Formats: sequence, structure tokens, C-alpha cells
Amino acid sequence: MEIRLAKTAGFCFGVNRAVELTYNLLNEGHKVATLGPLIHNPQAVADMERRGALVADTVDDIPTGYEVIIRSHGVPRTIYDTLEQRGLVYHDATCPFVKKIQSIAARAEAEGAVLLVAGDAAHPEVQGIVGHTRGEVFVFSDLDELKAWKGPSDP
Repeated sequence: MEIRLAKTAGFCFGVNRAVELTYNLLNEGHKVATLGPLIHNPQAVADMERRGALVADTVDDIPTGYEVIIRSHGVPRTIYDTLEQRGLVYHDATCPFVKKIQSIAARAEAEGAVLLVAGDAAHPEVQGIVGHTRGEVFVFSDLDELKAWKGPSDP
């Protein structure tokens, strides 16, 4: 049997960038914490933890002296504020494509649009997109949820 590996196998560009940044900092002896698992790969996350990375659920879980990696999915705007208030050094590894979506959402909102986001409301990337807006956002995960939406001000 012949096994062929796809050219695009492995981490996506944004995740690869975040992983490389984390390993580089760990190899340089930095104390590193990630906000949530850096990637959806338990083996890779476990390897980072073995090398000294701390996986924190919230900013409050990060001890002083740790440098924080913002994962490729991005985070809501308020997380940046909290990191700065705590005086924590952070490295923003948000994927440039995700940053572009966050920027588009913020700009559309500033122009008065009501935002509809297709995705899982519990997924960090969706939370990051929604968290870069201040107004009304409707997140739907399937066509039935979208059809059930009654328009602006429908939770």
C-alpha cells in the first residue's frame, strides 16, 4: 500500500506561527503561559507543558513573571486590557487571517451593521471575533438557527 502525505498536512499557518513562537520562548528559558490550549492537538499541548508551558484558563490564573501567548484563534479585546492592567508581557500570535476578520467585524459594526457570525459560539475564534465588537452580534451554528433569528435585538 502506498501512503501519500498531502502537501498541506500539519498545522495551518497561524497555528504553526504560534507553536514556533512558544517553543522559541521556552527554548530561550522564558516562563510561558498560553490562554487556553494553544492548539486543538492534545499531544502538542502536552509536549509544551512538559517543556514548561503553563496552560491557563484565564488571565487571573497566570502567575506574575510569565509571558503570555495569545493563541492563533485570537481573544476578545477585553483580554488585552486585562493583560496590560496586570502588567503581563504578552505575544499576540493571533493568525493574521483571524485579525482581518476581527477588523472587518469592528469596522462593519462602526458603520452600523448588525453582525451575523456563522460558527460555534463556544469556539475561541468566534468569541474573539465577537469580542472585538461592542454592539449586537448574532452567532448561529446552522441554517435552522439563522432561520429562527427574528432580527436585531433577538438574543
